[in-house]
Amino acid sequence: MKYIRIRVAAIILNQKKELLLVNHQKNGKSYWLFPGGGIEYGETIEQALKRELREELSINMAKISNFVFAHETIYPDLKRHILNVYFKVKIKNNLKFFVKTDKVLTNAKFFGVDEFKKLLFYPDVKDVIIKLWKRDFKFSVGFIKVKWKN
Repeated sequence: MKYIRIRVAAIILNQKKELLLVNHQKNGKSYWLFPGGGIEYGETIEQALKRELREELSINMAKISNFVFAHETIYPDLKRHILNVYFKVKIKNNLKFFVKTDKVLTNAKFFGVDEFKKLLFYPDVKDVIIKLWKRDFKFSVGFIKVKWKN
């Protein structure tokens, strides 16, 4: 049976207003995305987001601030259908994080806007992120449409 995967993601800014992203290496590609992952059955969105931050970055002190936006990704071959839901998340200033690397997750780093523009970032929502970044991710834009790009 095919199903829609729901993925929650954390938008985390440091004191310099840089974004925390994680690096994935998969199918011969290296790309960046927001930390997060799939919701498990019986788990709330908040529980899933906190669990993913613990698992990926050893972050235990996180507070969900606000919903920012959502979009869906449907792979061209129809093998995957993902609903991505993004939240601004606050962590303690100068919090140290530790990347729990595996076969896919290889790194995590804070990026400024100019660096971010140059990254291979999935899903391809960079334009939306840059617009929201200028407003400190304080506002929700609701559900946005995203076209698939390889």
